[in-house]
Amino acid sequence: MFPLGFYRDKNGVLNVQGIRIDTLSKKYGTPLFIYDTGLMKERYEVFLNTVKNVKGNIHYAVKANDSVNIIKFFGNLGAGADIVSIGEFNKCVAAGIPPDKIIFSGVGKDRNEIEIAIKNNILQFNIESEEELNDIHEIASKLKTTANICLRINPDISPNTHKKISTGEKETKFGIDNEYVFSIYQKLHKLNYINPVGLGVHIGSQIFNFNFFHKAYSNLKTIADKLKNAGFKVPTLDLGGGIGIYYDENKRPDFDAYEKIISDLFLDTEYKLSFEPGRSLIAEAGVLITKVIRNKKNKEKNFIIIDAAMNNLIRPTLYDAYHSIETVKKTSSKEIVADIVGPICETGDFFALNRKFTEVNNNDLLIIRTTGAYSSVMKSNYNSRVDAVEVLIYNGKSYQLKVIDTISDIISKEKIIKFI
Repeated sequence: MFPLGFYRDKNGVLNVQGIRIDTLSKKYGTPLFIYDTGLMKERYEVFLNTVKNVKGNIHYAVKANDSVNIIKFFGNLGAGADIVSIGEFNKCVAAGIPPDKIIFSGVGKDRNEIEIAIKNNILQFNIESEEELNDIHEIASKLKTTANICLRINPDISPNTHKKISTGEKETKFGIDNEYVFSIYQKLHKLNYINPVGLGVHIGSQIFNFNFFHKAYSNLKTIADKLKNAGFKVPTLDLGGGIGIYYDENKRPDFDAYEKIISDLFLDTEYKLSFEPGRSLIAEAGVLITKVIRNKKNKEKNFIIIDAAMNNLIRPTLYDAYHSIETVKKTSSKEIVADIVGPICETGDFFALNRKFTEVNNNDLLIIRTTGAYSSVMKSNYNSRVDAVEVLIYNGKSYQLKVIDTISDIISKEKIIKFI
C-alpha cells in the first residue's frame, strides 16, 4: 500500500501510487497534469461520511474539473453531478451519470439548454430569477413535461473570500433576494408543468470561516420553515459547496466543524439535503509537472522560466492564488529568491513572485501542487500553445485522459479565406 497523493521515495524523488513522477514526465512530456484517484476516493469518502447523518446526497460540481473520466470516477463512487451548462450535461451523460442525478445551476441557462434538460428529465433546475422561471415554464408547457424547480436564495452574505469567487452578496448576479423568495415560491405552486422541490444557497468558494455557512444555512432553513408553515411543500434544501482547501500547506479542511453545523441545523428535520463539492474533492489530487527552460538573471531579479504557462494554470494571475512549488527530485542546492514564470508574452504569466526557491538547472522538473480544480478546466490556446497532457493514476497505472490537438490540428479547424 502506497501513501496517498504525491510523496517522496527513499531517494527523494516524488512518486504517485508507486510510479516515479520523472518516469511519467519522460513518457508523456511536459507540461503534464497528473491526478491521483487514491486521494480523490479518500476525499470523497471523507465528505460522504461528513454528511451521512443528515442523509446528504453529493453532486460533484463539474465546473471544478470536467474531464469525463474524473466525472465517471466520482459517479462510480455514488455521486451525482452539479452542472452549469448543457456542455457539462453532455459530459456527465458520456460519463454515465443518470440525468435524474444531475442538478442544473447557473444564471445563464439559455432556452435551448433548458429544453434539452427538460427533455432529459434532469433532477432539478436551481433557478436564479423569476425571469428564468418564466422561460422554463413556457418551455415545459410546450413540451408538456414537468420541470423540478429549486429557488437559489441570495442571502446577502459576504464570506470573506476572493471577490471573484464570492457569490452570496446582493450586488452579485447570483440568486434571488430574500424579499422575493416567498412570492416566487408561491407562484411555483400555481404553474402547470412546474414542480417545486425546495430552496438552495451557495455563497462562494474557498470559505474557511464556517460561521458563514451557519449563517447562510440558518437563513435558508428559516425561509423554508416559513414556507412549510404556510402550506407549501419544501422537500429538499440544496446547500451548495464552497469548503476551502489549503494551497500553502498539506492540511485537510475541517470537516468535523462542517459536520457539526449541518447536524445542529438539520439532523432532526425532514429536509432532504444535497451538497455540491468540487474543489474539496479534486484540487489536492491534481498536480502540474513542468520543466525548467532556463534561468534568467538581471540586476534586480532572478527568473526561473518554465514550460508551463498561464494558458495551463491561470489561477495565480486571475485570483492572486498561491500554489506550492517544489522540485521533483529533492536537492540540497542553496536557496534564491526568484519569480517562477512561463513563456507567454504577458507580465501576468507567472506562478510565483519573489518566492524563496531552490536553485535549479535547465531541464529540472518542478511540481506545482493542488492543481486538480480550476486549472486544466480553464485552459486556453493563447500564444498558439497546445494543451498540457493529462493523466489519471488508477491502481498503480497511468491513463491518458484525452487526445491533445497538435498545432496542425488547431490550424486545420480554421477556415482559410481566399483574399483577392
